[in-house]
Amino acid sequence: MSDLGDLIEAAKQGDLEHVRVILQSNERLANQRDESGATPLHYAALNGHRPIVQLLVDRGADINSTDSQFCATPAGWAIEYLREMGGHLASELDDVAYAIQLGDTRWVARFLQRFPSLRQANDTKGTPFHRLAGESGNREIASLFGSGDL
Repeated sequence: MSDLGDLIEAAKQGDLEHVRVILQSNERLANQRDESGATPLHYAALNGHRPIVQLLVDRGADINSTDSQFCATPAGWAIEYLREMGGHLASELDDVAYAIQLGDTRWVARFLQRFPSLRQANDTKGTPFHRLAGESGNREIASLFGSGDL
């Protein structure tokens, strides 16, 4: 395995000491990219290894580098596993609630197309979006959440 491969594997596994040793021999590896354009920082962030993220950033890793497959930053990778479980940013939840409140069907549909799991999600106060949609008085928005009932 290459030095970059070793570093990425150590970052994935959360092996801080191994990451430290590899970077001591070649700090430039902190910004090297694998075949998908991802850096070791992408993998450390994806797997939630904060001490490794900090070490890589301290060693010059570009915190906003984008991979070539998804054009995503390490921050994007960090939330991706939570998105797969239905997690969202509070600002996204607030924006969906606001679009429902305004009766902006186009924006509600856009959010639901991008994040289908919002149909089962709650706003930041714990109110289910499907309830907000039903209470909005807008049949089209209510139907986006699977119910035309008002």
